[in-house]
Amino acid sequence: MTTQTIEHSITAFLDGEDSLEINNIIHSTEGAARFGYTGPLVGGVTVYAWSAAALIEALGEAWMDEGWVTFQLRRPVYPGDQMTTRVELSNGEASFEMVKGTGEVAVRGSAGLGIADFASEITSASDRTPAPRPDQRPFITPSLLPPGADLAAMEIEVSAADSASYAAEFARDSHPRWGSADGYVHPGWICHRANQLLAHTWRYTSIHVSSQVQHLAPARPDQQFLVSGRFADTYQRKGHEYTVLDITLSSADGRDLAVMRQPTIYQVAPRV
Repeated sequence: MTTQTIEHSITAFLDGEDSLEINNIIHSTEGAARFGYTGPLVGGVTVYAWSAAALIEALGEAWMDEGWVTFQLRRPVYPGDQMTTRVELSNGEASFEMVKGTGEVAVRGSAGLGIADFASEITSASDRTPAPRPDQRPFITPSLLPPGADLAAMEIEVSAADSASYAAEFARDSHPRWGSADGYVHPGWICHRANQLLAHTWRYTSIHVSSQVQHLAPARPDQQFLVSGRFADTYQRKGHEYTVLDITLSSADGRDLAVMRQPTIYQVAPRV
Protein backbone atom coordinates (compact mmCIF):
# COMPACT_ATOMS: atom_id res chain seq x y z
CA MET A 1 0.00 0.00 0.00
CA THR A 2 1.50 3.33 -1.13
CA THR A 3 0.74 6.49 0.83
CA GLN A 4 1.28 9.93 -0.68
CA THR A 5 1.63 12.94 1.61
CA ILE A 6 0.89 16.51 0.47
CA GLU A 7 1.42 19.62 2.60
CA HIS A 8 0.34 23.24 2.08
CA SER A 9 0.89 26.06 4.58
CA ILE A 10 -0.73 29.45 5.15
CA THR A 11 -0.82 32.14 7.82
CA ALA A 12 -4.37 32.46 9.16
CA PHE A 13 -6.23 35.72 8.54
CA LEU A 14 -9.69 37.17 9.07
CA ASP A 15 -11.87 37.09 5.96
CA GLY A 16 -13.70 40.30 6.86
CA GLU A 17 -13.65 43.44 8.96
CA ASP A 18 -12.75 43.19 12.66
CA SER A 19 -15.83 45.06 13.84
CA LEU A 20 -19.01 44.60 15.86
CA GLU A 21 -20.88 45.76 12.76
CA ILE A 22 -20.34 42.44 10.95
CA ASN A 23 -23.09 39.81 10.74
CA ASN A 24 -21.38 37.32 13.09
CA ILE A 25 -19.53 39.12 15.88
CA ILE A 26 -17.64 35.96 16.93
CA HIS A 27 -15.30 36.90 14.06
CA SER A 28 -14.41 40.23 15.71
CA THR A 29 -11.99 40.83 18.59
CA GLU A 30 -14.53 42.53 20.82
CA GLY A 31 -17.34 40.16 19.96
CA ALA A 32 -15.29 37.01 20.54
CA ALA A 33 -14.08 38.39 23.89
CA ARG A 34 -17.70 38.52 25.08
CA PHE A 35 -17.74 34.72 24.83
CA GLY A 36 -14.34 34.15 26.45
CA TYR A 37 -12.13 33.79 23.36
CA THR A 38 -8.68 35.36 23.25
CA GLY A 39 -9.11 36.71 19.73
CA PRO A 40 -11.49 36.81 16.78
CA LEU A 41 -12.30 33.35 15.44
CA VAL A 42 -11.46 32.79 11.78
CA GLY A 43 -14.57 31.44 10.05
CA GLY A 44 -14.63 27.66 9.80
CA VAL A 45 -15.56 27.76 6.11
CA THR A 46 -12.56 29.99 5.39
CA VAL A 47 -10.27 27.61 7.28
CA TYR A 48 -11.66 24.72 5.21
CA ALA A 49 -11.11 26.73 2.01
CA TRP A 50 -7.37 26.73 2.76
CA SER A 51 -7.34 22.92 2.54
CA ALA A 52 -8.88 22.77 -0.95
CA ALA A 53 -5.64 23.20 -2.93
CA ALA A 54 -4.04 20.23 -1.15
CA LEU A 55 -7.18 18.10 -1.57
CA ILE A 56 -7.31 18.89 -5.30
CA GLU A 57 -3.61 18.07 -5.63
CA ALA A 58 -4.32 14.71 -4.00
CA LEU A 59 -7.59 13.78 -5.72
CA GLY A 60 -7.57 15.86 -8.90
CA GLU A 61 -10.29 18.12 -10.30
CA ALA A 62 -12.52 15.04 -10.59
CA TRP A 63 -13.15 15.55 -6.86
CA MET A 64 -15.13 18.70 -7.74
CA ASP A 65 -17.06 16.84 -10.45
CA GLU A 66 -18.24 14.06 -8.15
CA GLY A 67 -16.52 13.79 -4.81
CA TRP A 68 -17.06 14.27 -1.12
CA VAL A 69 -15.48 15.70 2.00
CA THR A 70 -16.28 15.51 5.68
CA PHE A 71 -14.45 17.46 8.37
CA GLN A 72 -14.66 18.53 12.00
CA LEU A 73 -13.47 21.84 13.42
CA ARG A 74 -11.73 20.84 16.64
CA ARG A 75 -9.91 23.98 17.82
CA PRO A 76 -10.36 27.73 17.29
CA VAL A 77 -8.18 29.29 14.63
CA TYR A 78 -7.00 32.87 15.22
CA PRO A 79 -5.44 35.41 12.84
CA GLY A 80 -1.69 34.88 12.71
CA ASP A 81 -1.83 31.14 13.43
CA GLN A 82 0.55 29.21 11.20
CA MET A 83 -1.59 26.54 9.53
CA THR A 84 -0.38 23.45 7.69
CA THR A 85 -2.77 21.24 5.74
CA ARG A 86 -1.42 17.69 5.63
CA VAL A 87 -3.19 15.28 3.26
CA GLU A 88 -2.40 11.57 3.16
CA LEU A 89 -3.69 9.73 0.09
CA SER A 90 -4.06 5.98 0.33
CA ASN A 91 -6.11 3.67 -1.91
CA GLY A 92 -7.86 6.62 -3.53
CA GLU A 93 -9.11 8.16 -0.27
CA ALA A 94 -7.60 11.19 1.42
CA SER A 95 -7.38 11.81 5.14
CA PHE A 96 -6.31 15.27 6.19
CA GLU A 97 -5.48 17.45 9.15
CA MET A 98 -5.00 21.18 9.48
CA VAL A 99 -2.40 21.69 12.18
CA LYS A 100 -1.53 24.92 13.99
CA GLY A 101 2.04 25.98 14.61
CA THR A 102 1.59 24.88 18.23
CA GLY A 103 0.96 21.33 17.04
CA GLU A 104 -2.75 21.45 17.84
CA VAL A 105 -4.99 19.80 15.25
CA ALA A 106 -7.59 22.42 14.33
CA VAL A 107 -9.38 20.45 11.61
CA ARG A 108 -9.55 16.75 10.86
CA GLY A 109 -11.35 15.16 7.93
CA SER A 110 -11.43 12.85 4.97
CA ALA A 111 -12.32 13.13 1.29
CA GLY A 112 -12.71 10.94 -1.76
CA LEU A 113 -14.15 10.48 -5.22
CA GLY A 114 -17.66 9.29 -6.03
CA ILE A 115 -20.76 9.37 -3.85
CA ALA A 116 -20.32 9.10 -0.07
CA ASP A 117 -22.57 6.97 2.11
CA PHE A 118 -23.67 10.08 4.02
CA ALA A 119 -25.05 11.77 0.89
CA SER A 120 -28.31 9.81 1.00
CA GLU A 121 -28.97 11.06 4.55
CA ILE A 122 -28.93 14.76 3.57
CA THR A 123 -32.47 16.03 3.12
CA SER A 124 -33.71 18.79 0.82
CA ALA A 125 -36.17 21.64 1.17
CA SER A 126 -39.72 21.05 0.01
CA ASP A 127 -39.99 24.69 -1.11
CA ARG A 128 -37.14 26.00 -3.26
CA THR A 129 -38.86 29.21 -4.31
CA PRO A 130 -36.30 32.05 -3.96
CA ALA A 131 -37.29 34.89 -1.64
CA PRO A 132 -35.76 38.36 -1.27
CA ARG A 133 -33.76 39.14 1.84
CA PRO A 134 -36.11 40.80 4.37
CA ASP A 135 -35.49 44.37 5.49
CA GLN A 136 -35.52 43.23 9.12
CA ARG A 137 -33.87 39.94 10.09
CA PRO A 138 -34.72 38.64 13.59
CA PHE A 139 -32.13 37.13 15.89
CA ILE A 140 -32.58 33.38 15.72
CA THR A 141 -33.88 31.64 18.86
CA PRO A 142 -34.94 28.05 19.63
CA SER A 143 -38.62 29.00 19.45
CA LEU A 144 -38.16 30.30 15.90
CA LEU A 145 -36.26 27.24 14.72
CA PRO A 146 -38.53 24.17 14.38
CA PRO A 147 -36.77 21.05 13.03
CA GLY A 148 -37.89 20.24 9.51
CA ALA A 149 -38.73 23.82 8.57
CA ASP A 150 -37.41 25.12 5.26
CA LEU A 151 -35.11 28.11 5.05
CA ALA A 152 -36.05 30.81 2.58
CA ALA A 153 -34.19 29.99 -0.65
CA MET A 154 -31.93 32.51 -2.35
CA GLU A 155 -30.49 33.08 -5.82
CA ILE A 156 -26.95 34.28 -6.44
CA GLU A 157 -25.17 35.13 -9.68
CA VAL A 158 -21.48 34.23 -9.88
CA SER A 159 -19.31 35.48 -12.72
CA ALA A 160 -15.89 34.10 -13.57
CA ALA A 161 -14.44 37.29 -12.06
CA ASP A 162 -16.44 36.74 -8.85
CA SER A 163 -15.20 33.16 -8.68
CA ALA A 164 -11.56 34.17 -9.14
CA SER A 165 -11.95 36.97 -6.60
CA TYR A 166 -13.31 34.61 -3.94
CA ALA A 167 -10.47 32.13 -4.47
CA ALA A 168 -7.81 34.85 -4.33
CA GLU A 169 -9.26 36.70 -1.34
CA PHE A 170 -10.51 33.88 0.88
CA ALA A 171 -8.32 30.93 -0.14
CA ARG A 172 -5.21 32.82 -1.34
CA ASP A 173 -5.43 30.64 -4.46
CA SER A 174 -4.89 32.25 -7.88
CA HIS A 175 -5.08 29.09 -9.99
CA PRO A 176 -6.68 29.85 -13.39
CA ARG A 177 -9.34 27.15 -12.86
CA TRP A 178 -11.29 29.59 -10.66
CA GLY A 179 -11.53 32.38 -13.23
CA SER A 180 -12.84 30.74 -16.40
CA ALA A 181 -16.36 29.86 -17.48
CA ASP A 182 -15.35 26.22 -18.00
CA GLY A 183 -13.54 26.15 -14.64
CA TYR A 184 -14.90 25.73 -11.15
CA VAL A 185 -16.41 27.71 -8.32
CA HIS A 186 -14.15 27.18 -5.29
CA PRO A 187 -15.16 24.40 -2.84
CA GLY A 188 -14.91 26.92 0.01
CA TRP A 189 -17.50 29.11 -1.71
CA ILE A 190 -19.81 26.11 -2.04
CA CYS A 191 -19.45 25.22 1.65
CA HIS A 192 -20.02 28.86 2.61
CA ARG A 193 -23.55 28.74 1.15
CA ALA A 194 -24.84 27.20 4.39
CA ASN A 195 -23.85 30.27 6.43
CA GLN A 196 -25.04 32.62 3.71
CA LEU A 197 -28.46 30.96 3.46
CA LEU A 198 -28.93 31.19 7.23
CA ALA A 199 -27.92 34.87 7.14
CA HIS A 200 -30.37 35.49 4.29
CA THR A 201 -33.22 35.41 6.84
CA TRP A 202 -31.68 35.45 10.31
CA ARG A 203 -29.17 37.26 12.50
CA TYR A 204 -26.99 35.13 14.77
CA THR A 205 -23.71 34.62 16.60
CA SER A 206 -22.56 31.22 15.41
CA ILE A 207 -19.67 28.76 15.34
CA HIS A 208 -19.27 26.23 12.55
CA VAL A 209 -18.85 22.74 14.03
CA SER A 210 -18.44 20.35 11.09
CA SER A 211 -19.49 19.72 7.50
CA GLN A 212 -20.31 16.90 5.14
CA VAL A 213 -20.23 18.02 1.52
CA GLN A 214 -21.09 15.98 -1.56
CA HIS A 215 -20.19 17.45 -4.95
CA LEU A 216 -22.64 15.99 -7.49
CA ALA A 217 -21.61 17.88 -10.63
CA PRO A 218 -19.21 20.70 -11.55
CA ALA A 219 -20.27 24.13 -10.27
CA ARG A 220 -19.14 26.40 -13.12
CA PRO A 221 -18.83 30.20 -12.89
CA ASP A 222 -20.85 32.54 -15.10
CA GLN A 223 -24.25 31.28 -14.01
CA GLN A 224 -27.00 31.86 -11.47
CA PHE A 225 -27.22 29.43 -8.58
CA LEU A 226 -30.12 28.58 -6.29
CA VAL A 227 -29.37 27.82 -2.63
CA SER A 228 -32.08 26.07 -0.62
CA GLY A 229 -32.17 24.19 2.64
CA ARG A 230 -33.90 23.18 5.82
CA PHE A 231 -33.35 22.85 9.56
CA ALA A 232 -32.78 19.10 9.78
CA ASP A 233 -32.40 19.04 13.56
CA THR A 234 -31.84 21.14 16.67
CA TYR A 235 -30.31 20.23 20.03
CA GLN A 236 -28.49 21.64 23.05
CA ARG A 237 -25.06 20.64 24.31
CA LYS A 238 -22.93 22.21 27.06
CA GLY A 239 -25.10 25.32 27.06
CA HIS A 240 -24.80 25.85 23.29
CA GLU A 241 -27.83 25.81 20.99
CA TYR A 242 -27.17 23.81 17.83
CA THR A 243 -28.92 23.44 14.51
CA VAL A 244 -28.17 21.02 11.69
CA LEU A 245 -28.51 22.67 8.28
CA ASP A 246 -29.14 20.56 5.18
CA ILE A 247 -28.28 22.63 2.10
CA THR A 248 -28.62 22.11 -1.66
CA LEU A 249 -26.79 24.12 -4.33
CA SER A 250 -28.58 23.96 -7.68
CA SER A 251 -27.98 25.34 -11.16
CA ALA A 252 -30.37 27.66 -12.96
CA ASP A 253 -31.75 24.71 -14.93
CA GLY A 254 -32.61 22.82 -11.74
CA ARG A 255 -29.69 20.37 -11.50
CA ASP A 256 -28.40 19.69 -8.00
CA LEU A 257 -24.67 20.45 -7.99
CA ALA A 258 -23.88 19.86 -4.31
CA VAL A 259 -25.57 18.88 -1.08
CA MET A 260 -24.18 19.43 2.39
CA ARG A 261 -24.96 18.98 6.07
CA GLN A 262 -23.58 21.52 8.54
CA PRO A 263 -24.06 21.36 12.31
CA THR A 264 -23.70 24.90 13.66
CA ILE A 265 -23.84 26.51 17.09
CA TYR A 266 -26.25 29.41 16.57
CA GLN A 267 -26.37 30.54 20.20
CA VAL A 268 -22.92 30.45 21.80
CA ALA A 269 -22.52 29.90 25.54
CA PRO A 270 -19.63 31.82 27.16
CA ARG A 271 -16.47 29.80 27.77
CA VAL A 272 -15.74 28.92 31.39
